[in-house]
Amino acid sequence: MARPHIEFVQAQALPWETGVLPGAAGELQCKRLSMDSETGACSVLLRYPAGWQRAGLVHLAAAYEFFVLDGELEINGQIYGLDCYGYLPAGFNFRSTTSRAGAVVLAFFDAHPSPTLGQGEMAEDPNLAAVPYVNLHDLPWSTEGIDPDVSRGRYMAHKRLRHNPATGDTTFVLEGGAHSHAEGWQEKELRHPCVEEMYLLSGDITGPQGVIRGGGYFWRPPDIWHGPFVSRMGYLGVFRFLGGHHVNIWSEEKRTSSLNPQYNPILPDELKAIAAKPVEIPNPF
Repeated sequence: MARPHIEFVQAQALPWETGVLPGAAGELQCKRLSMDSETGACSVLLRYPAGWQRAGLVHLAAAYEFFVLDGELEINGQIYGLDCYGYLPAGFNFRSTTSRAGAVVLAFFDAHPSPTLGQGEMAEDPNLAAVPYVNLHDLPWSTEGIDPDVSRGRYMAHKRLRHNPATGDTTFVLEGGAHSHAEGWQEKELRHPCVEEMYLLSGDITGPQGVIRGGGYFWRPPDIWHGPFVSRMGYLGVFRFLGGHHVNIWSEEKRTSSLNPQYNPILPDELKAIAAKPVEIPNPF
């Protein structure tokens, strides 16, 4: 995967652009979170204006995975409101897409999302099954499968949205409690043999690169040491593991964590000019 290590960028610092995606989607305003220069896979924010609509049968060469952050989106008659999710595999047939009141959507494409007019065919592999619609408020929170070495001394729970048992690809929403930190503010680092990606919906997560707040995003390639992380106010985020099965590998030595580290992001050159300084996010006082 030819995506650079990004850890981290606040989406508030990124510009809205048009023409980023091909076809009719290129009309939409878009914030590029990360893109693969080889495959065209990307993670973006899409802003649908009120009254936007596209009709006519079309399918994409990429899977379309999305989470509604604001407003409402309708695809083939299915309405996706706040905190609704869908995973539509490559070849899914879009008959109509509408946003009557407008919407902001967190979107993931696993390849270049080039559109083709006419009927498409989705793969019949059960491991690539569609997730046509999920309202997260209908799902219970669970602690099943959370590594006890990660959750020790912390409150953590998740809602799993998608899992491919063959590849290990997983998408879930994770919540963490306030005042989360290891005993004595000392903890080992972690790495995984797969990509880890996150978009923070709300709250704060603090690590060696600084304080990630709502709108924060990272793309972490496999086998990158990271952490330890703490949270003052708790958090809610969309997480993805890609390109392998999620395994936690711990370092030998512990590191000290803090609630107020220096802002020291890891950014590719094209983002350094935009996000080299922390974003001013208003305090509630």
